[in-house]
Amino acid sequence: MKFVVILLAVLWFAGLILRATFSRFLRKRTEAYQRAAKEAQRQARAKGRREGEVTVEATRTAGKKVNRSVGEYVEFEEVTITEENKGSAK
Repeated sequence: MKFVVILLAVLWFAGLILRATFSRFLRKRTEAYQRAAKEAQRQARAKGRREGEVTVEATRTAGKKVNRSVGEYVEFEEVTITEENKGSAK
């Protein structure tokens, strides 16, 4: 009986500690997110952009590079089945 009471007490204290730690972590992450959002708004205003305006800037100009020795080129012709050639396709 003592073991069960002690176990319940330990679990209760662990729950309190975890709740306090998690809430503190969550609060700090929320504050960091809010700071980053405010900084982004400030920078957007400094550049003279209106709220909601979107600008896409390219970060990479290099195209896709594939080694020419990989694989082979295969020509193909797309064939559609019509009523005329349906009988000969069987």
